[in-house]
Formats: sequence, structure tokens, C-alpha cells
Amino acid sequence: MMRLFVLTALLSVMASDASIIRRQPQEQEILRPELRTTLDEALAQLLENIRELLRTGDPERGIPVMAPLQTDRLDVDLSLGGLLDFTAILGNLYVDGLDRFQGTLTLNVMLMEFRFDFLFPDVIAHGHYDANGRLFGLIPVFGVGNFHVAPRDLRIQGTAQLRQLPSGYLHMNELNANVRLGSLQNTIDGMLLGGELSDLLNAVIQDIVPSVLINFAPEVTEIISRVGIPIADSILNTMTLDDLFALIPLQQQKTE
Repeated sequence: MMRLFVLTALLSVMASDASIIRRQPQEQEILRPELRTTLDEALAQLLENIRELLRTGDPERGIPVMAPLQTDRLDVDLSLGGLLDFTAILGNLYVDGLDRFQGTLTLNVMLMEFRFDFLFPDVIAHGHYDANGRLFGLIPVFGVGNFHVAPRDLRIQGTAQLRQLPSGYLHMNELNANVRLGSLQNTIDGMLLGGELSDLLNAVIQDIVPSVLINFAPEVTEIISRVGIPIADSILNTMTLDDLFALIPLQQQKTE
């Protein structure tokens, strides 16, 4: 799940490309219909560029292939409002389905702020884990083994805002996101030393995770922001506005 949160930052970084219209601030307040259409078309094309980027990556900017995602190790550190404190090492992680998203982007040109809404209908992740944590601050939750999880209808909605640094490079100064989950199927071996306790905890996780994302929305947003902004900035801090202009140029014949 943590890697999916990280994905929010990546999509936000690429979505920022659509915020480029060479206009004076007073002209940005109300876009003429033909400019609005052109911008909407650019945003729609951007979604397809994001999909392709997930499949190919961009080594020059340090963006790995994420569809499918494969990594030898991923460190996870979660804290959800006293409900769960949890650290884990994920090994041989494989995630499929991140490119099968449905999405929309809208833009406030004046504020360089955009709103995103992405639905991932069928993500699958599996690998090996070594985890330790506490539930309600008291109950130990630990385990080592293989895992297979299949979130369904994972929806990530939110806003992201960019600013230009004095150096001329870009910075994501704000990232807010809500995460919703339709359902979760999971098989996590070896929890609580295995056996019936492990089976019981698997069932609890499957039932509780969708509601936790709703009931602990501020904590989830904080995790996304804390993890996502540094990752986004690792790319943005190497880019100027001119770099963004070059990525998705609006067609001049439609803006005249």
C-alpha cells in the first residue's frame, strides 16, 4: 500500500506539466472557451503520458518502471493515530495494475493548483515481509513470511500545488490526498507465529482496512504528504518552468 501512496506524488509531479499557459496573471482568471478546451485536451493527453511513463520509467529523472513495479526492498513505517504503529521490510516486491487507472485532472491556473482523481480497479501485490508493530499501542502485531494482497477499486483524490524556488527550479509545497478502497483480498502468511491467529488477523485486516482509510483520513493524508513531497521534489528540483513547457506544448493553432 505504501508504494501506492508514493504513486500519488508521481502522478502529481507529471500532472503539474499541464499548468503551463504563457499568460499574464490578469489573463489567467477566466480562460476563453477555446483555451479551456485546449487545456482539457492537454490534460487528457497527459493522463496517457502518465500511463506510458509508468510502463517505461524515465532513468534521467530517476523515475523507475512502475507497471509492473519490482523492487528488492522497500521499507515501510506507518503510524495511524494510535490505532496502529507498524514497521516492515518488504522484499521481492511485485506490484501489477498501476497503469490500469482511470483518472481526471482539473486545474486552477492562477494558483498553480490542480485536482486529481484516480481509480485503480485491480491492483495486485505480492512478495516477502518482515514486520513488527502494535495495535492500539498494546497488542503486538508481528510476522515474517510471504504475502499476497489485491486491493479493488482503490481511489486516490486530492490537490497538489507547485511553487518556483528562487533558483528557478520547482517545488511541490503542498500535497493533499484522500484514499478510498472498495475491498481488499489478502493472504499474509506467518503473522503472530502462524496458525489460527494468523488466519484471524488476515480476516480482521481484510475487513478493517477500507474503514481505516476513511476514519483516519488526516493521518493517511499526512503519510502521503510526508512521503510524497520529497519524492516529487527529487524530480521537480531538477526542472524549471521551461522544462515543463517542453513536455506538453499546447497547440498554437487552438490558442489563437
